[in-house]
Amino acid sequence: MAATSSVPVSRYAKQSAVFGFLVGLAMLVIWLYLIATGGVPELWDSMLQTKLHVLIQLLTGLFLVFAGWALWTGKRWAFKAFLLANGMLLIAVINAISWYGDRGQMGFVIFFVAIAVLAVFFVMRSEE
Repeated sequence: MAATSSVPVSRYAKQSAVFGFLVGLAMLVIWLYLIATGGVPELWDSMLQTKLHVLIQLLTGLFLVFAGWALWTGKRWAFKAFLLANGMLLIAVINAISWYGDRGQMGFVIFFVAIAVLAVFFVMRSEE
């Protein structure tokens, strides 16, 4: 029972929780919208690579929401979950930076670099 009990939550941890929750929610909404509107046509007729990519993106979004909730509610294991979820986010962001960078879309590259910097910042703040 002790492993699931709550601990006091600092305002910095709550700010980090909001970041994780909002980024995770944004990832889920964007990917579900793209799937629903046919924005990922290669999902239905391509190799396993695209299907796994989309699945991992959705799982990253779900885990960010879950870890943000855990951090907000003060679960003892929340920091570990938040650290893992942001690690997943950083992998997704690095992938996005390389994809948009290859296509010369520097606005998206700058956006995803900012997300990466914010992720590292909020992970460091979440433990204060």
